[in-house]
Amino acid sequence: MIGRFRAHGPFRRVATTRKVAPGLLAALTGLAVLAGCSQQQSDMTAGGIYRFMGSTRNPDMETLENTVEYTVVPSSRAMVSAPQALVVFERNLGGAMEQRIILPNDTAVRGDNVMHIRAQTSRSAELNSFDFDEIAARFGAMPAPFERVNASSLQSGTDSLGTYVYARETVGANTLCVLVLRRLGVGARPLPRGTQALDVVMRNCVAGSMEQALAPMSDRSLGVTGAQGTVYTMSPHAAPRG
Repeated sequence: MIGRFRAHGPFRRVATTRKVAPGLLAALTGLAVLAGCSQQQSDMTAGGIYRFMGSTRNPDMETLENTVEYTVVPSSRAMVSAPQALVVFERNLGGAMEQRIILPNDTAVRGDNVMHIRAQTSRSAELNSFDFDEIAARFGAMPAPFERVNASSLQSGTDSLGTYVYARETVGANTLCVLVLRRLGVGARPLPRGTQALDVVMRNCVAGSMEQALAPMSDRSLGVTGAQGTVYTMSPHAAPRG
């Protein structure tokens, strides 16, 4: 069961299932090898087949995710405005630029408050839909305390950049945690060269209000980049596209 979030209007969940005959997927994947492709070409072909079959597998990206290391970059290189960032990590996944922006965590909840950003290409993601299972697979599962969250448990919200989905969890007497997922498409703001969408996943736990918890993921923050404070043109059609 796959939850896909479309662009126009509120997010809606489209459930799809595909039944694949035993051995068919392996046989199709093997065609690339039989055709004499390079390993990278074979992995890219296999990823396309997995995607067609409704699977979140992407061997090409899995290899890059497991081998390419992050480097620390100046906060001015952040793809979004994060003035409270403690450190910004970046890596290049074959043209898909990825950053992890670590935010302060003044609560007792384990783990980092983090904005995990990936500027996507057609090689790194399915650009025609914003799929929760694919995001969870590519971003390395969901952080605590949201390990059990699924597409059906997400709520939706809207701002001037479009639509986003989120989950909230109250921890103890005064700690609020949010998990927010959204996609910014072409037109919402300039993207790194060669990329077509900006996918952002944030875990933020605060001893405060919902507004404070959501603030780093707001249109005000995502419409601005780095330490320079450059305001990008915002578009009402910038939600995850289908």
